[in-house]
Amino acid sequence: MQGGGSDGKAVSPSAPLIVKKSSPVLPHQLRHSYATEMLRAGVSLPALKELLGHKSLRMTLRYVQVTQNDLQREFHAARLKLEANRMHLPLLLITTEPDHNAGMSAVFESMATSRHLLEMYRRQLPEGKLRRKLERLANRILKVTTELKTLFPAEK
Repeated sequence: MQGGGSDGKAVSPSAPLIVKKSSPVLPHQLRHSYATEMLRAGVSLPALKELLGHKSLRMTLRYVQVTQNDLQREFHAARLKLEANRMHLPLLLITTEPDHNAGMSAVFESMATSRHLLEMYRRQLPEGKLRRKLERLANRILKVTTELKTLFPAEK
């Protein structure tokens, strides 16, 4: 290697050709590029701080260049991660065609199944407002079912 950068380290004479830059490339500029590319590759800031030999994250942040594309990529990756971790209602598998002439017994069975699935989903949630609301909704379904059974006693 020939030449020298501002810190006295050698720089390859072909470095400007590699990065397609007409002016000489200094080692310090390569550190900036290295830091940015490592961050884009998924290296965490604390790990990058150690790789660059910095004592503080503030110094490491000076080396990293974040573009609008970087922000958009991070935003979409975070949304996909949230979507993947979001809890979903269990699916109710119907193995046969519904019998539309089944009467109220089919309605009672469907309401019991819906209440059961709602309860299974509710139990996955952390304690909080949403969990309490879903519990009240399940209780309403039970009350509606009970009222329907008083209206249609023969079809229980």
